[in-house]
Amino acid sequence: MFRLHSINYLFVLVMAAATAALSCRRVPDPPSPDDTSLFSACVDPGSTTTLDIITFNAEGFPKAGYTSVTALSALIKTIDPDIVALQEVASEADFNRLVKLMPGWTGVFYPINNDEWNLAYLLKNSETELVQGTVRTLFENDTWAFPRPPFEMIVRHKASGRELILINLHLKCCGGVENESSRRSASQQLKDYLDAQHADEAVVMLGDYNDEISSQSAEENPFINFIMDASDYAFADMAIAKGSQLWWSYPSWPSHIDHILVTDELFADIDTTMTIKVSPCYPEYGEVLSDHRPLGIRINP
Repeated sequence: MFRLHSINYLFVLVMAAATAALSCRRVPDPPSPDDTSLFSACVDPGSTTTLDIITFNAEGFPKAGYTSVTALSALIKTIDPDIVALQEVASEADFNRLVKLMPGWTGVFYPINNDEWNLAYLLKNSETELVQGTVRTLFENDTWAFPRPPFEMIVRHKASGRELILINLHLKCCGGVENESSRRSASQQLKDYLDAQHADEAVVMLGDYNDEISSQSAEENPFINFIMDASDYAFADMAIAKGSQLWWSYPSWPSHIDHILVTDELFADIDTTMTIKVSPCYPEYGEVLSDHRPLGIRINP
């Protein structure tokens, strides 16, 4: 009996010491909003000669409070794009805090209240400017096909004077016939809209499409209508979608569901499309930033 009690006592001492060690472990400070060294080894920063655009589902931003705000500021400054399209911005107040940490940038928040599923843009003032009077949402009355109405605006690249129509998307998620039908209806309506309203204009339609694009089957691919019209539209990230899953935008599934669609006015100007994978540089990425990866495009303006 004495030996048994001794073992139990020793076990209690070991557990107490382990608990004390864990309780004394220092919680890491939030990243500095200007600490580009945190991500720099994993990022090829933007070029001054190209128009650089990224889309990023920030998963209920800020998912880890102010740590997410400072980490996203540092990440964007490291990537150094000219335009950022964000999805799942849960807090307008925290989005405004993000903008305050980014001098020289303009934030454009969703013009409707969509609870935690808001969309937003960030524009680098030295490179781009918002064309006034062009901010609007589309298809607000069709909440089945568009639970998050597309967010459209026009930006001007200052150096070249070139204007781009941006459409930020976050389509219905998940599998099942109903959800797939929702995305298919959204794709049809978006194409009809672009054909009728922006037939001869440069459009970048980007965001979380919540479905894959690599299949050539109409039953499996709700965006096949864009793919079949190859003279007018192209998914700039198609090579990523058909390539190794190591570079897909949604690694936890894994799948590639974030996309960048461009119109034919931009076909000859696409320099590079890339997934930005920074988790090897920042192990807390999934807990602090997102379960998605940023997807970027470089355009020669």
